[in-house]
Amino acid sequence: MPEPMLVECLHELDIPTADVANYYKGPLLNASYFEIAEQINTPLTKTVLVSGYNLLAAGCSGPFVCAFSRKFGKRPVFLVSTLFAIVGTAIGEAQASYKYLLAARIVQGFSTSAFESLIVATVGDMYFVHQRGLRISLINFILNAASSLASIICGLVYQNLGFLWLFHLFQIFVVLQFVLMFLFCPETTYIRDVRYETDLTRNRDEKLTELATIEHSHKEHVAEPGAVADETIIPKKKTFVQELAVWTGVYSRDSIFKYLLGPFLTLLNPAACYAVIASGLLNSWYVGSAIILSGVFSGKPWSYNAAQIGYLGAGPFIGGLIGSLITGFFGDYVIKYITKKNKGTYEPEFRLVFMLPACIGCGIGMFLFGYTMSKGSPSALCAFFQGVMMVGVLIGIFSSLTYGLDSFRNQSNEIFVMNMLFKNFMFYGLSNFANDWVATGGPTQIMYVFGGTSIFLCLLAIPVYIYGKRMRSWWARNDLFKTLKMETHGPVGEMG
Repeated sequence: MPEPMLVECLHELDIPTADVANYYKGPLLNASYFEIAEQINTPLTKTVLVSGYNLLAAGCSGPFVCAFSRKFGKRPVFLVSTLFAIVGTAIGEAQASYKYLLAARIVQGFSTSAFESLIVATVGDMYFVHQRGLRISLINFILNAASSLASIICGLVYQNLGFLWLFHLFQIFVVLQFVLMFLFCPETTYIRDVRYETDLTRNRDEKLTELATIEHSHKEHVAEPGAVADETIIPKKKTFVQELAVWTGVYSRDSIFKYLLGPFLTLLNPAACYAVIASGLLNSWYVGSAIILSGVFSGKPWSYNAAQIGYLGAGPFIGGLIGSLITGFFGDYVIKYITKKNKGTYEPEFRLVFMLPACIGCGIGMFLFGYTMSKGSPSALCAFFQGVMMVGVLIGIFSSLTYGLDSFRNQSNEIFVMNMLFKNFMFYGLSNFANDWVATGGPTQIMYVFGGTSIFLCLLAIPVYIYGKRMRSWWARNDLFKTLKMETHGPVGEMG
């Protein structure tokens, strides 16, 4: 295998590994909340809120992750974030008490932001539009559905080895992930020449014409005898040792405080705002359904222990796998087909066609998941409908996130950090009141609210599909990132 291809394959393998190691700390306690609360003599809601503070820390660190990754690149942010995970897990290993658990989860939370937001932006750095679908489907699966597998494993670990072993075993994977990331994940951030930003609507034809002229003249120039090389200096390929550098330069000369505002500016962009809210809420509703599992199934008529509750994660795991296979195998194919029908012109709004199956899956799954739980149905049936829900959730998140990435690739850092910030604040809110809501209103009420809002968000994709190009055109003319000079366009030679 050629060296560049080998490095790319290792990078592709390490990105999911990093996702697994860092995102699985979120559902680390989901299956065992009820029993942990009894072990540390703390009310269930207060114990669940420990993970809420974990998510709150992740959300609060989001703007800083965005700012530092914009200015200094993604590699140092990934490595420092992993160190936070190692330190937080070490605190959790020390003692089985509420104070240590709270401190561990907060410190771990600071490591989450980069792996929830910058991973997808990294795909945008490395791959063309038609190559992103499968990769984003894989990451989407790991970030959402595969976390259900963690509940199964962690439930068994808690039941057989005890509380502290959750952190002991997790630490092994986090340290391994740090080593792999240091060795095989070089910096992917680069300053993209503005002429190649063909995802912008305004002046797209002019830019394509300019690119064609440049490439044609370059071919003629090279074909001439004694032709001199193009003025653009292509940097020499770095060696493996050089790529291990944590610091690769400054990617923007602007103040870092300016970039702290970046994620919030995306909310003023209607199309990006839809991508943030739609993907964030769909993700939040799945997490909300996972938060209430321990409280519901530890009671009558099931009376399950931590291991048995963990097994219920098989439903959303299989559902998420099916949803990811659908988007992975058909995502790019459908886009190519629609583009061909559109006379070869690709529009980011084509990604939104997947919101239709997402609407069906979310509606059926969420409504019937709540209904079957309220009737005390067999747990396998409940898990099945949570799996149906997860099919819709995964497809919906894929559709909205890829729409945001393809529409505004140069602002992908800010969009995905804002998505992470929004959904983690939602997670925190749900951990604060979801179990109390179920205790007072039953599982039907909360799941019906989840289902209704999910259907609304999926149907909202119709006007976004119709008017999306106009919204992108409006933003291109009124782009606040340009107004505040927060872009990173320019030749590679401008990098610090």
